[in-house]
Amino acid sequence: MNDDQIEGIGQQVKGAVKRAFGKMIGDAKMAADGAAEETSGEAQIQASPNSGQVMGIDADRIEGVAHQFEGAVKQGVGSLMADSALRQSGIAERKAGKVQNALGGARDTAREAMEKGK
Repeated sequence: MNDDQIEGIGQQVKGAVKRAFGKMIGDAKMAADGAAEETSGEAQIQASPNSGQVMGIDADRIEGVAHQFEGAVKQGVGSLMADSALRQSGIAERKAGKVQNALGGARDTAREAMEKGK
């Protein structure tokens, strides 16, 4: 993992949290700023060498975990605020994050098998 990837991951996670929080409190500017920061972080990761992996782990696994976290936050806040739409959105995002993580895990497994076969 290089410095660009580390910085990109930090920016991506910070942006995702800011976006989710902005949506939760109804602050459109905060949500938009967070989305922009998240996209910028993702672009920084993709532009770096070995962009498909971070520390030998498929990037989808990391992004999937981030989506699971964001979904859990949305689900919890939705439950606390009695906002069923936000709660359901959180549940859906958690499930999508699990799928994304699983796809990344499958690519990791396939890559490891190919490396052992060399």
